[in-house]
Amino acid sequence: MGILVKNKFLVKRGMFILAGVFSALGIIFSSIAMGTDYWIVSEGSQNTSGSGSTDLSFETNIKINYGLFNGRKTTKGQLDLAPVPYSLTVFCPGGEGVCLVSCGTTEVEQKQEFDYLRFGETVYRCQRTTKVLKTSRSRLVQLASDISVKETARSVPVRGNDQFMDYGLWVTTLIFLSLMLSFQVISAGLCFFNTVTIPIEMLVGPMGIYLANGVVGLTGLITLSLWGDLFSSKLSSELAIQETILDIYLMSSSNLGYSYWFVLCSLIFAIASSVCIRFRNSLRKFSNQNVVGVESSTPGGMLY
Repeated sequence: MGILVKNKFLVKRGMFILAGVFSALGIIFSSIAMGTDYWIVSEGSQNTSGSGSTDLSFETNIKINYGLFNGRKTTKGQLDLAPVPYSLTVFCPGGEGVCLVSCGTTEVEQKQEFDYLRFGETVYRCQRTTKVLKTSRSRLVQLASDISVKETARSVPVRGNDQFMDYGLWVTTLIFLSLMLSFQVISAGLCFFNTVTIPIEMLVGPMGIYLANGVVGLTGLITLSLWGDLFSSKLSSELAIQETILDIYLMSSSNLGYSYWFVLCSLIFAIASSVCIRFRNSLRKFSNQNVVGVESSTPGGMLY
């Protein structure tokens, strides 16, 4: 009898701790997903048939990765000694309904780039993040390219919303990911709270953990669906950056990066947390049935 009671207590506490660990892992993965810049990973090469092309002998390649807030792109031509890096920032001007993954380093520069690409205003050229040594011939090619773009910038067609990131999908992705992270914190807190006490209120017990993990699962699925829809409909080919909007580069491959898939991992951890609580409840019912069976089979009966 004492052994059964002791085992029951250990199982209850152990399953709550394990469920809390899974919830904590979910928090870590969701935080990494939100804070890292690998929701989109792409690479391509210069569009030699487009309006932004230059001499074929100086074709360059580009690599891009960005997340919900920031990112990075690098270009490397045949005459470059090392890749040329540029920082990226998701810029969403009010009232436009679209976002640009801008290479501007300040809000003013980001607005200038957006106005250039959206309305065909003053030309904005990306500034390198760091200085990179280049040959004198390569610098002349870059200067010629700049002059060519400045002369023909007005004739390059300004694209519509399809060439930019949809603001509605971006902001709802961010909202549901934030909700997911918030309920993961609630789930972890309830799990560890139940290891040290026996709650009276139903919503702070196992039922509350089920509900929190249910919301985590729902918001996680919505987050994956929203960004997946944004990627498949637009960002798989048009990355909402200057190079693809002006058709200067063609992307040869675009994929969802590890930051996106970390959201799926967080969803799996939420399911694992709920399974632990369910397993704990099943063992508790089984131990209660055993106790009842022992008491009913005790000879001599009991006096009340």
